[in-house]
Amino acid sequence: MARTSKDVSPSTMTQMQELGSAWVFKRAIQDNPSPPWRTWEDLKRDSDTYNELVRIWDKVGGVAWDDTVDNEWLQNFFEQQKALLLKIQKPEFTEFVRSEGYQLPKSPGGSRPTGETFMEWVSNWIGSEYSIGNKDNWNPADIWLIRNEQRHKDEIKASTGTGLVKKKGTIIAQLKQLNSIFRRLFRDREIVGISLKKIGKGDTATFKEINVTGAYFKTIEASTMQLTGVKCYLGTKRINMKKNKKTGKMEIDERAEERSIRKGLGTTGFPTIETQDSVLTIKDTANSLTYTVQIKNTSTDKMDNLKFEPTEKGKSSARMGKATREFVFDLMRSYGILSKFPKTHQQYPKTKAAFNNTKMNAVGRQIKSIQSKGSSLGVTVDWGGIPFPGVMGPINIKEAMGRKNEAWTANSKLQQISFLNAILSLPATGERSVDHFCTDLIYLAAKQGRKGGYYGTGYAPFGKIY
Repeated sequence: MARTSKDVSPSTMTQMQELGSAWVFKRAIQDNPSPPWRTWEDLKRDSDTYNELVRIWDKVGGVAWDDTVDNEWLQNFFEQQKALLLKIQKPEFTEFVRSEGYQLPKSPGGSRPTGETFMEWVSNWIGSEYSIGNKDNWNPADIWLIRNEQRHKDEIKASTGTGLVKKKGTIIAQLKQLNSIFRRLFRDREIVGISLKKIGKGDTATFKEINVTGAYFKTIEASTMQLTGVKCYLGTKRINMKKNKKTGKMEIDERAEERSIRKGLGTTGFPTIETQDSVLTIKDTANSLTYTVQIKNTSTDKMDNLKFEPTEKGKSSARMGKATREFVFDLMRSYGILSKFPKTHQQYPKTKAAFNNTKMNAVGRQIKSIQSKGSSLGVTVDWGGIPFPGVMGPINIKEAMGRKNEAWTANSKLQQISFLNAILSLPATGERSVDHFCTDLIYLAAKQGRKGGYYGTGYAPFGKIY
């Protein structure tokens, strides 16, 4: 059977779809396809647009285009460009770029540029000047729409680069200036960075400008969201079970059981924690939005640290992006609760022997504290329906910790409980309330605001299509 885009790695698929978006934006804005696209099927019938998408799939992904799999990407590209044009019309951009590895032609069927892309240049610039190792933690743009590229590079270098060893004060001043320059260039439609999220099937795309205007900053700084719910399931479930379609009863999935044993996953009946994650529910009443923050292991099969990833309700196919761990710690430090949360997985028990009675009792007290603080704050805490979670929770975690390939889940759950206990120790009111913390956490993950980020200088402007 021929390989399709479903067979490529997530990182390769990300590169393919971002290049596809950049190409479709170029065609829609610069090339004025004729006849205009009114549906995604029109986009597919446009041979100049479609043929380059097929080429991207071939050259980048090593797969052939397959309508049964990839037509949903055409729908995604169509919805994205429709939302973009509605907002920015048709500025005179000259470059539509992603990053290394594959560059789009200047025109359909034309030659392809070589050399460093703007994405690579700006990543190298902020790395060398400000020691920012991950560009996305400053500006999460996936693609760039640019006019007069060299002129703007020269301005940025002249205004924010010294070539000298920089002290913290200099870095802060120049990062703020860099953000200011990028905001002006965004407003003038000279350089527009865009963060892309896949559009769910049947959904319409939304374009939102982030960190672009003073009015935007004032709006988010005046808003306070509310933590309304916490889910931290501590029950156990039997592995490799399935429902019998005839009887409706759960029974052993023999084939899955055999596969699990071959992989060393244990045998039937071994307890495993019901869910690997914990979830915060945060409501933005002023804007009629609800966010869920998934707190889980960074890795899916080994001991690792927590990651924090919000999703906007109604946009479940498009996560907002993970909050940078170091910035989460900075946030907790500013709220005075970091001391309650050991930051790394090595600081938590990994074996049944290490998870002794003293530590089990301590976790039990944390669980009871979360429950009581949640009640006093008006936050619903759901432990998965198990009775006496302060007693049974640690027991279930310890049992899972003793099972092959389950210990990492138990270790992660201990980290999650510690994090929840820390944030729920905050008061209900005041500048350092739990609701203020959750509001800051959402904006942190979304890379929004003129505070936070590297050296507290805030984030660069970008457009988000989701």
